[in-house]
Amino acid sequence: MSSVACPPAAAQPTNAVPLARLFSYTQSLGLERWLAQRKRGLSTLILSLLWLVLAWRGSGRPYHLSLLQEPLLAALLGLPALPTAETLRRSLRYFPAQAVRRAVEAAYLAELPRRSGRVWAALDSHQLPYWGRGKRDELRKGWSGTHSRRLRGYRLYLAVDTDTGQIITCVLLRGHARDSRLTAVLARHLRRLLGRRLAGVVADCGFTSRAAVAALLDARVPFILGFARSAPVRTRLAALTGQQQRWLREQGAIRLGFCPWDTRLQLLALRARTPTDRRGPWVYVTSIQGRGPRQLAALYRQRWRVEQALDELVNGHDLDHLVSTRLHPNRVAVGFRLLARNLAIGLQIREAAARPPVIREPYAFRALRVDGLGTFRQKRHTLYLTPLNPAPPQHWRLPWTRRVVRLVA
Repeated sequence: MSSVACPPAAAQPTNAVPLARLFSYTQSLGLERWLAQRKRGLSTLILSLLWLVLAWRGSGRPYHLSLLQEPLLAALLGLPALPTAETLRRSLRYFPAQAVRRAVEAAYLAELPRRSGRVWAALDSHQLPYWGRGKRDELRKGWSGTHSRRLRGYRLYLAVDTDTGQIITCVLLRGHARDSRLTAVLARHLRRLLGRRLAGVVADCGFTSRAAVAALLDARVPFILGFARSAPVRTRLAALTGQQQRWLREQGAIRLGFCPWDTRLQLLALRARTPTDRRGPWVYVTSIQGRGPRQLAALYRQRWRVEQALDELVNGHDLDHLVSTRLHPNRVAVGFRLLARNLAIGLQIREAAARPPVIREPYAFRALRVDGLGTFRQKRHTLYLTPLNPAPPQHWRLPWTRRVVRLVA
């Protein structure tokens, strides 16, 4: 009896050709140590990839999974069809929150050897608001700088690399958590992660307190922190001589002398950003010695990177959306959004073999690294991709899903 040859699979259109390269990079970092958990049925590694794709597409909401009905995505995951949104939402309980945070840190540390220089970390917090009507008593109120009022929700603490905007580490707590209580905790953890490569930390006045400053001094972590405009500080600013006021206007920064409650610290004054800003000059406290006020001001101004990172996370990764009123599911869901950001920037660093001159942020990254027209054919465990725009042949392995991807002209 003669065998009948099977016809070749027909090519299917797709809008996610670059996703194969992103999957290959993600699966080459050894993150399965943190993301692989025991579970019946669908693998947690596959579920974590779905959470990452949602974040790369600009959403952190599991019920948006229906918008990802892309045949190539299912083929890359080795599934006949994507799971339901409810399955994805329930999968959050299988991931330990600490393991997801370790994955975020591992994705950052993976590309750190490709960069030179020491790392300045910017600390900041963000109130994740709860917009629902029910179960309001389960969430505590905290200050939201974006909305200039107190909102119910959870409070996210980030330590961000001021050079690349990657998340070094993160903590999600109850909404009424105090920023200054996390200053030393984050700084010590950064020291353990980065060692001598940590140059110091910068943060606004919300992270400054006597206890926080004393702990930073004990941990020997250099810092520049915002200083509250108390009555003694306002008196000192009002007593500036004409020469000092002229230096402040022309040079942008001057020293104000020693901190009133610790002579190891120096106070620094920076002029207001605009001539009409009557709140300035701004005052900061630092433990760094041997640098001029203009150099210290330049170091502190790196803090804008954490503000930019938060804005990109809110608008590019749907950071303000909570998946539940419980803390654990939100820790995991937010962790995947932060992990998606680190992977997006890490891929750019790896391909450039250094810090790239331009780092593409969520929308630009999605247009280049997530979306892309083409066709694909599947033959057993091998996927053949043909992009609309011709590209050099490439070959990628996806060990989590046991797939091989070949990019053909």
